[in-house]
Amino acid sequence: MKKLFTLLLLVLVAFSMQAQRYRDKVFTTVTMDSVLYGNAINWDNSAQELKMNIFQPAGDTASKRPLLVLAHGGSFINGSRYNEDVAYLCREFAKRGYVCVSIQYRLGIDLAKFFNEGGTQFANAVWRGTLDGRAAVRFLRAHADSLKISTEHIYLGGVSAGGVLGLHQAFLDTESEVNASDPLIDMTAIGGGIEGLSGTPGQSWRVKGIINLCGGVGNVNWMLNNKDIAIFNVHGTNDQTVPYKTAYFKAFGFDVAKLSGGFVIDSMAKTLGMKSYLYTFVNAPHVPFSPGIGTTQSSTAYMDTTEGLLRDFLTEDLGRKVGLPDVLSNADVRLYPNPAKEQLVVQVDKGTKTVIELMNLTSQCLQRVVTEKAINRLNTEDLTTGIYIVTISNEYGKATRKVLIE
Repeated sequence: MKKLFTLLLLVLVAFSMQAQRYRDKVFTTVTMDSVLYGNAINWDNSAQELKMNIFQPAGDTASKRPLLVLAHGGSFINGSRYNEDVAYLCREFAKRGYVCVSIQYRLGIDLAKFFNEGGTQFANAVWRGTLDGRAAVRFLRAHADSLKISTEHIYLGGVSAGGVLGLHQAFLDTESEVNASDPLIDMTAIGGGIEGLSGTPGQSWRVKGIINLCGGVGNVNWMLNNKDIAIFNVHGTNDQTVPYKTAYFKAFGFDVAKLSGGFVIDSMAKTLGMKSYLYTFVNAPHVPFSPGIGTTQSSTAYMDTTEGLLRDFLTEDLGRKVGLPDVLSNADVRLYPNPAKEQLVVQVDKGTKTVIELMNLTSQCLQRVVTEKAINRLNTEDLTTGIYIVTISNEYGKATRKVLIE
């Protein structure tokens, strides 16, 4: 009985330390490294490097840490990964034991075309940012071991446009949705389809939760097929930039595109049975927690409230178990016939752009196919008899199968 009591006490102490770690600032020093995560082509056909600032608690020995990926505001026209509101949250949550990242993403629109096609210009800007967010998450997943990241606990979002980026990354995730967007996104001009052309291939960009700080989404119906994602929202009722409910986002004094803000997102999420939290800043303007909005005293108070609420939301959500959307299950991937002779069929029922590789047992790649089709056929008639490895990679992760060639 005494041994059992001691064991229970140790379990309780461990649980208490875990909860304390992510709730309280148990680290005093945070390191920050600037890292290149991708390259992309911007609206003016210029090549652009994409960088991120990675914040980590100094001296941390944990091997699997939750990840927060935050994007700055600026209406997809200006801003920086050094913006103080995002940098502040990264530092303060790194002190709690998280790995925190502030990302750079492509900015800018063609002003010469704005007055004739302002909606499309901004829709394209949002989509470029969304693809950069996906590239950033893929890069971080690929380096999860070295960065000591738990890939089961990735949260994405940010301030204003950063919240828009996170929401669109999570919910605007099929080509049919993009092709029916209003205003219409020009996927052909931007290139890369759902995945984009930047970042680390073969990794998932799916996340567990969204941090929406005064951002909005183009269509809440996009949430219908992503019900495992938790959403944290804060929003002011007097926001004249991104609407608290549903209205037009304005740029340069013009109505550009309809957005649904925190109130509508939270209402839809609750209707769908999703985990969602909304804190309403009554009569507050856009991003009232950001430096330079209101007085120093008011912006500090709003940030303190935002930080505390986000802390509580994340601490509680870390214990939420969800299906692993980044894992291709046995039901999603089928190889037949197995054994195969002249032809091997690889069927992948989940994902939009898949990389299929056929390798021998020494990891030499014999065939590589990049496809958007669900059913693909590999020619195996020239292969010698033996065991081969097939790897299947897309935004849902990577699966490995063995096949016998006769």
